[in-house]
Amino acid sequence: MTSPKDPKQLFLDIKLDESVSLENFIRCNSTDIALSILSNIMESSSISNSFLLWGRSGVGKSYLMHALNRDFLRQNLNTVFISLSDPRINEPAILEGLDQMDAVFIEDVSELRDLEDWESALFNLINQSLINETKLVFSSNCVAQDLGVTLKDLRSRLSAFTAVEIPEITEKEKIEALLQSASRKGIELEEKTVKYILTYTSRNLSDLLRLLSELDEFSLEKKKKLSPSLVRELLSQRSSNPRI
Repeated sequence: MTSPKDPKQLFLDIKLDESVSLENFIRCNSTDIALSILSNIMESSSISNSFLLWGRSGVGKSYLMHALNRDFLRQNLNTVFISLSDPRINEPAILEGLDQMDAVFIEDVSELRDLEDWESALFNLINQSLINETKLVFSSNCVAQDLGVTLKDLRSRLSAFTAVEIPEITEKEKIEALLQSASRKGIELEEKTVKYILTYTSRNLSDLLRLLSELDEFSLEKKKKLSPSLVRELLSQRSSNPRI
């Protein structure tokens, strides 16, 4: 393994999609507060250097983490992006030296191994980052108090993070989200197709936006416009070949 003292080489084939940005995240009444906070993270006037994005699976936490990472990289700042749900992240030494970066992004801290050495390593990272003014952005499916952390000092540190809830958006906002995303991609999406998607597929926002990208490619391949029948055809192929 690459030495943990060399974090820029250590972390991990993150594909930097140029289309991922805070500006392209769905802005609506439900997400407005969260986006307003996150848009100021890089500023010296930011309310904190440590943030915990939390919310249920599929609300867009991962997208926002990648978008923030992109913003830092566009400013030629050094970042690290890891996920504690990644099986390659299998030893706490991987956290050593990360406080030397400008920003550290850690997804899925709710997957933190229930082991003293992992908790100690994360506690040390937070302490050193506070000293070095390294920005920390973590994500979780719950608030810090519900993480089940054993180490009392780590619980205290995590509870001091600025918690930013990424909420579940309403059904009306999901329709608007699909229409916004389709418009950015230059896709013509009729209301009947949107209603069909929401009726017969996952209502998880991440799944919906991923499906829209697949449908865009599928419609080009089939040389057909997006319609309920095309959605049905793609879903049929998915069910017969789960790898699609």
